[in-house]
Amino acid sequence: MEKEVKFGEKDPIYGRLALPAGEGGHPAILLIAGSGPLDRDGNTPKGKIETNLYKEMAGFFTSIGFVTLRYDKRGTGKRDGDWLAAGMWDLVEDARSAVEYLQSHPSVDRERVIVAAHSEGTIIATALGASTKLGGVIFLSGGVDNLSEALGKQRKLGSKELLEKPVLGKLLKLLNVEEKSEKSAAKMMEKFKQSKEDIVKIQLFFKQNAKWYREHDAFNTREALKSMNCPVLALIGDKDVLADKEVLSELPSLVQGKAEIAIINDMEHGLRIQLEELSLLKSGKRFKEILKRPLHPEALATLEAWLSENFLGQTTKEKSQIEPIIS
Repeated sequence: MEKEVKFGEKDPIYGRLALPAGEGGHPAILLIAGSGPLDRDGNTPKGKIETNLYKEMAGFFTSIGFVTLRYDKRGTGKRDGDWLAAGMWDLVEDARSAVEYLQSHPSVDRERVIVAAHSEGTIIATALGASTKLGGVIFLSGGVDNLSEALGKQRKLGSKELLEKPVLGKLLKLLNVEEKSEKSAAKMMEKFKQSKEDIVKIQLFFKQNAKWYREHDAFNTREALKSMNCPVLALIGDKDVLADKEVLSELPSLVQGKAEIAIINDMEHGLRIQLEELSLLKSGKRFKEILKRPLHPEALATLEAWLSENFLGQTTKEKSQIEPIIS
């Protein structure tokens, strides 16, 4: 059963609650979205981009026995507000309200409320887990790095691809484009830090979510992870161009609870199958085609096995060959 819900006193939050078959006491999963103006399903306003990622993930989690909740971010779906004006800590408070709603729901076992967070949502979940008791945390396509670190690595990967091009690469090296790009990014961040406004205009016309950048830049993810005392799973694809796989090796030494890491072969940032080579520069052209593909079956199998072992009291199913799983 799936129904529309509203929660939060000062700023009502709208979402969809799905209940599995059977009576109360179910474990529950809250889905936390990635960056941008994404609604409860993972879609942008006016249908410009429709991923339906969180709708599909919620359907999967409910099918294996979990209550699920997904909600509209500020300024999306049925929600009031402006997503550009929302800071990182505003997003954390929204997620906290959602956890509290689940913990108080009669069909939910309050001790088994798990957060499944995607992309930027992994940072929101990290901040939430440092101050809120959670049953478990799933990092999807992210984890450990804060936003500034992740964006810096994305720029570096893009520059590396450009510099490897035979003719263009030589020209870019000659013009010292990579160094200039980093200086430009640092200058913009400094402008955000100096401002006290939620939104800042760049080049007179382009609005930027300055508060969001400031708060993310100041947040120390590694220190926050040290306060997380629950089972943690970090799941990422080897074709993910937006998140660093290698840095996840730090996770077991940071969190207090048991941590596992699963790197899924041929999976991209949106958890779908990608057989093409890893390329940041080509990711935009491939985006619409990849959205037609299913969620990666090995990723779903890994999630089901981990959830069954930790929250359903079932024997872990034999895992597919995934490289690597570290605990």
